[in-house]
Amino acid sequence: MSLKAIGKVSNFADEKTMQLLALWKESVSIVELDETDAETMVYEDYTHYIVVHDPLGMKFPEKRDEWNKRFCKTAGVSVVELIKVNGKQIYFKGLFAMDHASVYGIVPYTSFDNPDADFPPAEMEILKKQTMEVAMPQANGKTILDVGCGVGSLTLQMARMNPKSQVMGIDLLDKTMEQCRLNAIAYDIKNAEFEAESVYELPFDDESYETVTCFFMLHHLDDIPKALSEVKRVVSKNGIVLAVEPLEHHHGTERGIQDWVNHFEKAGFLVETQQISRAVFIKAKVNC
Repeated sequence: MSLKAIGKVSNFADEKTMQLLALWKESVSIVELDETDAETMVYEDYTHYIVVHDPLGMKFPEKRDEWNKRFCKTAGVSVVELIKVNGKQIYFKGLFAMDHASVYGIVPYTSFDNPDADFPPAEMEILKKQTMEVAMPQANGKTILDVGCGVGSLTLQMARMNPKSQVMGIDLLDKTMEQCRLNAIAYDIKNAEFEAESVYELPFDDESYETVTCFFMLHHLDDIPKALSEVKRVVSKNGIVLAVEPLEHHHGTERGIQDWVNHFEKAGFLVETQQISRAVFIKAKVNC
C-alpha cells in the first residue's frame, strides 16, 4: 500500500481468532498513533469512524466472500465505534485488523450520528437482543461463571450490571481471553476475569458459582452431557444455570425445546423453559 502509515493496531487478533469475525466486532482495539495526538483525530460530535488499515493476511470460506472483499484485498476498511482516547492511543470497538497492522487513515463516519439513519441488524443479532433482555436481568449472584464467553461482551455486561459480583468468563483460545482482558480495561471493568478453559474440564471447585450462564454455545459442543455434568458440579446447590439456545440454527443436530429439557433433566437439573421468538431460554436448578 502506497499510503503513509499513521499508527499501529494493538490487540490480540491473529488468524485463528479472526475466524470469529462476527464476534470480533464486539472487541476493543487500540490504535497507537506514531506522532499525532489522538485528540486531533477524533471529535466530540462523532461516535463512529472509518479506519483504513492493512488487509487481513488470510482468506475466509466462500460463503463469507463479503468479508474477503471488505477486509482481505488491497486494504481493510472498518467502521468502528469510539470508546475513549488516551494520549496517542485511540480505543475503537469493531476494528477488523490484526495485531501490529498499520493504520493509514481515520475519518468520522457521520451516518451513525444521524438520528434518521436506519441500520437493520442481522437476524441472529436481533434474536440475541430479544433473549438477553429476558436472561441478563436474572444473571446475578456473588459469583458468576460465563461458559463460552467468546470475546466477553455479555460477560462484561453482567459484570457491569453486578458491580459487587465476581464474574469469570471462559472460552478455549488464549488470544481471545487476552482480548477479553483488553476489552475489560478499555471499559474500566474491574470485577471480571477471563481464562482459557474447556467446559469439559472446568478448573473450579465443586459448588463454587452461584450462577452459571451458557448463552448460544451448547449447540456447538460434541458432548453436551459431559459439559452439563461439569456445569452441575460447579454450580452451588441453591444456584442457577441460565442457557439460551436457538431453535432453527444448529450445527449438525437440530434440537427442539423438549430435546434441551431432556439434556438438562438427564444431567440432574430441574428445568423451566420459555420460548423467545426462535430461541429457548432455559432456567435450571440442581435437582437435590
